Amino acid sequence: MKHSQQSKNDAWFLPRPKKHKYKGGMPKYAEEWIIKEAKIILKNSNANVLNLFCGMNQQGFRVDIKNGEVNPDLQCDAHELTKHIGKRRFDIILADPPYSNEESKELYGTPKINYKKWTSEATKVLHNGGLLIVYHKYIMPNPDIKIYRVVKRIFIGTRTYHLPRVAIFFKKFGEQNTKNIYYYINKRKIKRRKK
Repeated sequence: MKHSQQSKNDAWFLPRPKKHKYKGGMPKYAEEWIIKEAKIILKNSNANVLNLFCGMNQQGFRVDIKNGEVNPDLQCDAHELTKHIGKRRFDIILADPPYSNEESKELYGTPKINYKKWTSEATKVLHNGGLLIVYHKYIMPNPDIKIYRVVKRIFIGTRTYHLPRVAIFFKKFGEQNTKNIYYYINKRKIKRRKK
């Protein structure tokens, strides 16, 4: 069977909420299933995980700007991740950032979110061939088309009259593959023009 663009898209309907009822927390099973899916994609059951903007998530090395009820392994601003993480590198980064600057301020009392800046920081601590997974209520753009390619999208619903979320799996190919990616992108543009 020929690979199609749709084969990288899945939809899940998960129960809500988790026991802790943390505002902005993932639905029940989402964290576990997303990480399991990432390990399957990487064909690495021992892949190490960075849980960025972790909130009440439990898996991997947990990083959040808040302490107290969240109790992360490392408390820092994701915009300055490399200043605090040291030489650690990860195979999977699961990021569940606030969905807007308003939510950042009202729900969490944290500074504005700059997508380009925090994804750039995450890229620096992600191994080549690793996955940056952005969990959001919007279909977020590729952080850097020179480095990443979308390999999976999972749309997650929890209940009626509630916006679904989407987990986008960006695979890091690194700067050395830039020519191949640009060739692939340009080839697709040429095909579209011919139609």
